[in-house]
Amino acid sequence: MREYRSISRKFYGRNYLKYGSPQGSENLRESLSNYLSTTRGLNASINDLLITKGSQMGIYLSAQLLLDPGDTIAVGMSNYPTADQIFKQAGANLLRIPIDHNGMDVDYLENKLKKQKIKAVYIIPHHHSPTTVTLSMERRLKFLKLAKEHQFAIIEDDYDFDFHYANKPYLPLASIDHNQNVIYLGSITKTFAPALRIGFMTGPANFIYAATALRELIDRQGDTTLEEAFASLFNQGEMNRYYRKALKTYKERRDTFCCLLDTNFSNQITFKVPEGGLAIWAIFNPEIDLMKLSHNALKQGLYLDNGLFYKNEVFATNGIRMGFASLDEKEMIEACAILKKVMY
Repeated sequence: MREYRSISRKFYGRNYLKYGSPQGSENLRESLSNYLSTTRGLNASINDLLITKGSQMGIYLSAQLLLDPGDTIAVGMSNYPTADQIFKQAGANLLRIPIDHNGMDVDYLENKLKKQKIKAVYIIPHHHSPTTVTLSMERRLKFLKLAKEHQFAIIEDDYDFDFHYANKPYLPLASIDHNQNVIYLGSITKTFAPALRIGFMTGPANFIYAATALRELIDRQGDTTLEEAFASLFNQGEMNRYYRKALKTYKERRDTFCCLLDTNFSNQITFKVPEGGLAIWAIFNPEIDLMKLSHNALKQGLYLDNGLFYKNEVFATNGIRMGFASLDEKEMIEACAILKKVMY
C-alpha cells in the first residue's frame, strides 16, 4: 500500500492510470523474469510472460485455448475443484489419475495413453490441492517424456512454490522442458493477500500471444498501479526479504499446528506434516460427520470446512484442508479448544 500510494502521488504515476498493455506491466514482467530465473531456473523473457488476476485466470485462459468440446484432459483423482469446473465448462472430459505420496501416478497415465488420446494434463506439482503431496522429480521427467511422445500440453499450476519448509523445492517442469509443452502458472496472490489479484503465466511465445488476446476480450488490463508497486518491491529486494520472513513464520506455525493436532486429536484426525504450503490435509475418523461438525463449530465461532468442496465423482475422503498460516499460536490453541469441544 505504501508503494501504491507513492506511485500514485508521483507525476509519472499518472501514466499508470491510463490504458496499458493487456499483457501486464513491463516493469513487473521484467522483475518476474529475473525472479523466476533466480528461484526456479526458469528462462522466461518479458515477452513470454502474461500478468493475470491470480492463477485461476491462467487456468481459465489455458483451458479456453487448449481444449475443444470432447477433448480429454488428465487431472488428479483428487484435484482443485475449480480447475475441474473450468475444464468441464470448456467441454472437456476429465480423465482421473490416482494421487499417492509421490504425486500424480504417471505410470497409470502411461497405460491410459496406450488406449486413448489426451489433449492436456493439469498438474499441481508442489503441495497438491487438496492432499499437499509433492510430485517427485522422477515423475516430473517422465511426464515431460510422455508429453513429447504423445503431443499433449502440461498445465503446471505452481501456485505454492514459494512456501517450502523441509528442503529446497524441485525445479518446475517448465524449467526442464525443452520441447515447449508446458504452460506454467504462478501466483503472488497467495503470498500477500487473496484480494491482491496478481498472478502470471508463461509458455511458448505463440501461446502467450493468444492468451493475451483472449485476456483482453474478458478483462482489458489489470491494475497497472498495483503491478508497478509489486515491481518496485521486487526491484528493491523487499519481496525476497518478505519471503524469508514469511517462510520462517509459516514454518513455525505449521509445526505448532501439527503439534496441537497430534496432541489433541490423535485418535480422530490423521495427517502427514506437509513439506510446504499453507494448509494440512486432515483425514477425519469415518464416524465423524464433517457437515455436522462444521455446523456446530460455526455456532461456537470457528469456521471449519464441511468437506464437500473437494469431493467429486470418484473422491470422497472424509477430509478437509486446515489452514494454519493466518493464525498465531494463541488463535490456534483457541481454535483447537473449540474443535475439541464440539467433536466430543
